[in-house]
Amino acid sequence: MHVGVCRFAVLVPHSHSLKDKRAVVRKLRDRVRERFAVGLVEVGGQDTWQRAELAFAVLTGERDAALAAVAAVVGFVADQGLGEVAAVRREVVGYGDDWFAGAEPWHPAAVPGALADAGADADWLPAAWRDEREDGGGGRG
Repeated sequence: MHVGVCRFAVLVPHSHSLKDKRAVVRKLRDRVRERFAVGLVEVGGQDTWQRAELAFAVLTGERDAALAAVAAVVGFVADQGLGEVAAVRREVVGYGDDWFAGAEPWHPAAVPGALADAGADADWLPAAWRDEREDGGGGRG
């Protein structure tokens, strides 16, 4: 699993007010959401008339796919003609199976011994999990 994060600055030289700039940001945000299903957020420059700092993140299975997705979104924004992409910072972080190996149960009832202590009902647990608990397996592996 790879997370691509991108922050970029867009210059809007034809903007003469915050209202003008916010209209551009809104158009970009809507178009990116429609085209890529990615949420574009203004993270800086909110009080400037001619500069918007925008950011987004993508989640993919492969590093190259994350880099390509980031490049596609930034390229799309640049091609809209609503402003000039002036600076881009992107980073892709990988999370492998070793990262997930440290996962913890998300519900207290899934922690071995917690059901007995809390007197909770274990009917929601799949039979295989209940069998592991009774065998002393301690977890789902």
